[in-house]
Amino acid sequence: MILKALKYSSVWLGDWSIVSGTTNDDFVQFEHINLIVGRNASGKTRLIDAIRWISDLLDADSRIEVLDDEIASFELVFQDKKDEIKYNVGYEKDESIFREELIINKHIKLDRNKGKLFYEKYGDYLEFETDDKYLAINRRDSVQQPFFEILHDWGKNLAHFSFGGTMGKGQYKNNFENQDNLNFKNSNKVNVIYSKGKNEFGNQFDKTIIDDLKKIDYHLKSISLDTASKYLFLKVQESDLPNETYFERMSQGMARAFSLLVQLNYSLMAKIPSCILIDDIGEGLDYERSRSLIELIIKKVEGSNIQLFMTTNDRFVMNSVPLRYWSVIHREGNKSVFYNYQNSKQTFDDFAFTGLNNFDFFATDFYRMGFEEFIAQ
Repeated sequence: MILKALKYSSVWLGDWSIVSGTTNDDFVQFEHINLIVGRNASGKTRLIDAIRWISDLLDADSRIEVLDDEIASFELVFQDKKDEIKYNVGYEKDESIFREELIINKHIKLDRNKGKLFYEKYGDYLEFETDDKYLAINRRDSVQQPFFEILHDWGKNLAHFSFGGTMGKGQYKNNFENQDNLNFKNSNKVNVIYSKGKNEFGNQFDKTIIDDLKKIDYHLKSISLDTASKYLFLKVQESDLPNETYFERMSQGMARAFSLLVQLNYSLMAKIPSCILIDDIGEGLDYERSRSLIELIIKKVEGSNIQLFMTTNDRFVMNSVPLRYWSVIHREGNKSVFYNYQNSKQTFDDFAFTGLNNFDFFATDFYRMGFEEFIAQ
């Protein structure tokens, strides 16, 4: 299942919303692979956070009062094979959820305001009540409301990586830590996920990670866990070094790439995630490694049932990702305006005739001006 479109508004440091750039539509359209680019404070991380928050709510991880938004409204459109799933929710943090609706292929399954919920066993709507601070969709009953399960699974299985953060350096796994209820949104659990991946997939898990790292010019002979104490310490044997390197001793760039590939490969091999968020992709890597990592991730995700969102304002990253995957954010007051292939196809296609690189598409404002205004300059 992929997130096909999103409409989002929030009261947080003033009103804020996302809108589509040229279609006069508040819904922003997405694809399987999405690179979100824009200047600082344009709304890149805010979008990633918004998708993360809605996944937390669908997963029943969060009551509304723990979220940053004081008042927020989400309207989401998912595509699951032939099914179009529309889910709308609005809440006031200190008050209650004031709107919640679920519509599948134009059939209403839930209308919170009318107190109506569809029961499959009876083939009809029955009245219901629920806590004002909890989503009705979290009242999961796989027999009566099987249509809730797919949204719950999407929320639970979303993976969230902040590439510019620690990505797990300094985080150790206790030998007795339960691996059964992993939160894939916590990218600091690389030791736990590696241990689980090795247990489930054996040497193939190591081989896949080592092969991937070689493609970005990090050469390893082996990966292992030091079990000498009650903690498990992740370490690698680099091809050109005599001694093993512990994860926390790796260079910043290598540690981030290693951590991401451990966690990404586990998600792919276990066929777990429906959506992967990577904020500040390529941060801390040189040009060649950044380019190679982006190409590797896209290749691994293309053709799968996994949706990918990446954010950046790095010119190296922008030049590594085809424009068809771009969504450019332009900040206009309290709005983040999105320009992408879905709403500006002609402009994106025209840029190929300029002979410039992808970064210039962003730096020259071509995405907004189009070909004629660009030539006039």
